[in-house]
Amino acid sequence: MRRLLLSLLLFVFVGTCVRAQVLTVSDELTMRSDTRYDLVGKLGGQVLLLQDRDTKHLLTAFDRNMRQSWEKELELRGRNIRLLTTVARQDGTGFHLLYLFRQGGHNFLQLDEYNPAGNLKDSTTLVDFGVFNTAPEDEIYRSEDETKLLLLVVEQQTKPRCIGIDLEQMALLYDHEFEPEKFFFGDDFMQAEITNAGDMYFVIERDNFRSKRKEHQYEVLTLNTQRQFGKFAVPMGDSLTYDISFKYDNRNNRLSAGGLYTTKDFTQADGYFWVNIDPRNPGGTLPDFTPFPLSLVKNVEGKKYKKKSPGIDELSVRNLVLRQDGGALIITERNRQLERRSNASRTQVINNYGIRPLVDYHYDELVVFSVHPDGDPHWTNILHKKQYSQDDGGVYSSYFLMENPRSLRFLFNDEIRFENTVSEYVVNGRGEFDRNSLFHTRDLNLRLRFRDGIQVAANEMVLPSEHRNRLRLVTVTYEVK
Repeated sequence: MRRLLLSLLLFVFVGTCVRAQVLTVSDELTMRSDTRYDLVGKLGGQVLLLQDRDTKHLLTAFDRNMRQSWEKELELRGRNIRLLTTVARQDGTGFHLLYLFRQGGHNFLQLDEYNPAGNLKDSTTLVDFGVFNTAPEDEIYRSEDETKLLLLVVEQQTKPRCIGIDLEQMALLYDHEFEPEKFFFGDDFMQAEITNAGDMYFVIERDNFRSKRKEHQYEVLTLNTQRQFGKFAVPMGDSLTYDISFKYDNRNNRLSAGGLYTTKDFTQADGYFWVNIDPRNPGGTLPDFTPFPLSLVKNVEGKKYKKKSPGIDELSVRNLVLRQDGGALIITERNRQLERRSNASRTQVINNYGIRPLVDYHYDELVVFSVHPDGDPHWTNILHKKQYSQDDGGVYSSYFLMENPRSLRFLFNDEIRFENTVSEYVVNGRGEFDRNSLFHTRDLNLRLRFRDGIQVAANEMVLPSEHRNRLRLVTVTYEVK
């Protein structure tokens, strides 16, 4: 364990206080090739890590100096256990563990609650699925306050099963199988959302094709905690969707969506759009479309800028950050994957029938659009970065977003290599930003996976560092001097 006070002090443009970062690094944990892990959170002053080692499930605690203080094996029910997710209580009094297990030929959904010491407080079996004929797909969505979960279980692609869970009550809200018309989950499902009250929104993409652009819309199926159903459409006018993200605004009781649109084809985005939907009166709600300013396109595309058809390619919506007034920040990132063949000496045979292609991963500029509640533009900024890696799944690329009431911090690796500088952008509500170099990983033996980090306080995050089956946990704390 090393506790490092960085000598480089960062000056935040909001206010006059000086902030320094304190890094606390744990000792290495040796991970087996079949081990999966989950950062539970910081509870009772300790960082908790759950390791899934197939037949063993180990909960490890680290103290404030990131020294391992204890470890215990959780005794879970049944066989063929499949961990789904852990959710730390926001009051710090414990965490919930959701998992599947098999017993007596049936598959069950189990919810357990633990205190910060890893002792079981409560346990309930939520669903008896019976016998799965195939291995089902699953996706999990959390409410903003993390008291509700929505589990999608898809065994038949035409019949998604939606299960709402109240973590505080340790009970089911609903368990319903939808069968939308002309629906195939792998092609048509876009996203789901669950509110703090437990209501569900299931979003289906319809007719996002050039030949059907006038019919393109999003179909939203709804289910509330009284088990009442509903449906409404979000028409996209004469535009096609390049990428989109939905988020429920619990403060303003709106289903919001921000995304990128194109008017010709899917080689590039022509602009961004924003829509605020009142679920109680959704009829006639249309997105507000804003073309990219020419200066933005030139800045991002550089020499690849197309004068006849200006736009930005390889751009994806990464996140929506909702504002208190009902507006939002639409955070996008340029990224692409390139598969390539190489000489036989550099390829890897995966079976007797073929080889695995080599893949290059590029994660570059962040483009942030701030919009007012009515969709009018507020500001736009480009946060430049350039990340490149090979054959690593891009796990060390992209960024970690740290939110607090005064600013947003985007933390990332400058370069994807063992000796690397970690940097951040600090952006305030007016769109003003600073870029700061935080620390260098030289001599620290760190390879930080920012996308897998968690925020545990307004000024603190926990990040995993993984290299050659060696795992370390790193806490980064901003201290006010």
